[in-house]
Amino acid sequence: MLDFEKLISGPQGGKDQVEAYLLDFFSKKNRKDYQIDPDTDEDQRKAIRIMFESKKDLPERAELALSHDPLCLEAFFVYYLLSEDVFVNYRFRSYYDQISHFGDLSDYQKKCYLKILDFYVEFLLDIGNYTTAIKVQKQILKLGGKSERDIDRLCFMYCMIEKADDLYRLYLDQAFNAYDYLLLIVTLLKHEDTLKAAEVVEDMLKNVKYAEYLDHLWDLDEKDSEQEAFYQTVEDCYEYISAIPDFFTFISQVHHPVAEE
Repeated sequence: MLDFEKLISGPQGGKDQVEAYLLDFFSKKNRKDYQIDPDTDEDQRKAIRIMFESKKDLPERAELALSHDPLCLEAFFVYYLLSEDVFVNYRFRSYYDQISHFGDLSDYQKKCYLKILDFYVEFLLDIGNYTTAIKVQKQILKLGGKSERDIDRLCFMYCMIEKADDLYRLYLDQAFNAYDYLLLIVTLLKHEDTLKAAEVVEDMLKNVKYAEYLDHLWDLDEKDSEQEAFYQTVEDCYEYISAIPDFFTFISQVHHPVAEE
């Protein structure tokens, strides 16, 4: 069975390879196997059918489909991949400018709109515009996108531009995982805010499984999937952790405080 998640997981390589993938995907042979959301209306289904059945080239198909359904994810994804960045940026901004009308959308349209905003954040990260990416990601959270990935990505962006106060406020408002805790601790230590950093370390030790191994990772059993996953999270964060040469020493001092004489 084919669906939108299958579509977006496939494109790799240069523009020619991506276009070849999309042409193969949006072919009549795949139309019957493509799973369409049951909440779509006739115009929305027609837009999707255009992507599979039209004989026009892909950019023209996408524009035609978007004329029937401006939030057609299939058409938007093609436009996103095959258009120049300047035009993609204009279209993203036009969608973002409609954010005040979000409450008027159907449930299906809301899902599509949030997905387009999600692509917008990825686009902004690709071009290095963290400030706007944060603004859009915060709107996604306000509109209901509170997945672990949403929180992770906002933590990552705050960490990249070293917004310690904003990242700490996010920590107070949201449930953090190991990845988020590590980025927050690093960012606080960059600002030499050791009191808050210690507070966050203590909280992580209480709430994250296997966090007690953070200052002696070599004792983790990597044959255990959960312990290996924790180790991998630390590895994934190592390029950020390395900005604080005494990071693991600090963790150890918080974990094993020396009693005052």
